[in-house]
Amino acid sequence: MFLSKRYSRSIGRLTLVSWLTLALSPAFAADLPVGSYTAEGHTLTLTLDASGRFRVIEKDLVQVSGRYTVKGDQIELTDTDGPWACTKAGQQTGTYHWMLGKSVLTFSKVADPCEDRVGSLVKVGWKQKS
Repeated sequence: MFLSKRYSRSIGRLTLVSWLTLALSPAFAADLPVGSYTAEGHTLTLTLDASGRFRVIEKDLVQVSGRYTVKGDQIELTDTDGPWACTKAGQQTGTYHWMLGKSVLTFSKVADPCEDRVGSLVKVGWKQKS
């Protein structure tokens, strides 16, 4: 059966729109891989484990640890322990967009009242350890 050009274009547009909706939907965003990441040009390691805990280590010393949750392309970090932890009321939690490309994890601030955490996370790329 021969389809009219108009009908054929409509089907093509619908397919493209459906594909873009699925591809860009947060429900279909890639999960943030657990594991260890080294700050490029620094001696820091960020570890994300499967139970929702994170640690930042410098020269074998845990400087800050806490909990994290991921929803689509956003990560929420809540400091709980360590000398670098933001523990003042209202500063414990920060939210970031994350992106992983070519084994490098990057963060951009969404909302975070703790400027030390912002400076530590967004100014570097975090290279995924193999």
